[in-house]
Amino acid sequence: MASGIRQRQKEQTRKALLTAAKKILAKRGLAQTTTREIASEAGVAVGTFFVHFPDVNALVDALLDEHVEHALQSALGTAPAHAGLVAELLHVCETLFESYDARPELSRAYIQASLFQPRGGQMSARLAGFQRWVIEHIDHAVKSGAVPEIDREVAFMSFFSLYFGVLVAGLNGLLSRERQLSLLEAALSRLFSLEHAS
Repeated sequence: MASGIRQRQKEQTRKALLTAAKKILAKRGLAQTTTREIASEAGVAVGTFFVHFPDVNALVDALLDEHVEHALQSALGTAPAHAGLVAELLHVCETLFESYDARPELSRAYIQASLFQPRGGQMSARLAGFQRWVIEHIDHAVKSGAVPEIDREVAFMSFFSLYFGVLVAGLNGLLSRERQLSLLEAALSRLFSLEHAS
């Protein structure tokens, strides 16, 4: 009973820290955000912050993982069935772009903090799940003859690199949503050796 209460309190404190960090990051950006400020906003001691996260970057990485989980659930749940590999991937990318655009300052902080966050050589569970989903769809497209034979891992990394580059360009105001999607469509069509329909 007591351990259940402690666990709930621990979860509530973690949520309070994440909520406080979102508020501060949106106002001040990653470079100006401190553990002391997050702890104060959450109403806990600074030492309590370190019980949950080793540093601000780790906390922001947890926020990114949470953000991507919600966006991917929406994207994967509404992906157009049997629309073709490129259309399915574009749908997922568009949903993710929209989720990042909802709070661009916060999104930039998420990405900045996560770029070099050590994971012990492992990708996050969220990215691993996303990779499995993409590879399953590539595999299906290859087996159905819609896409020529291609190395699945290379195809995923190529797709993810394209997606990430276009995402960052959009967040920096260099590409409109329409241009993001048209560039991705052209690149993915070429990657999967499909005729690009303009």
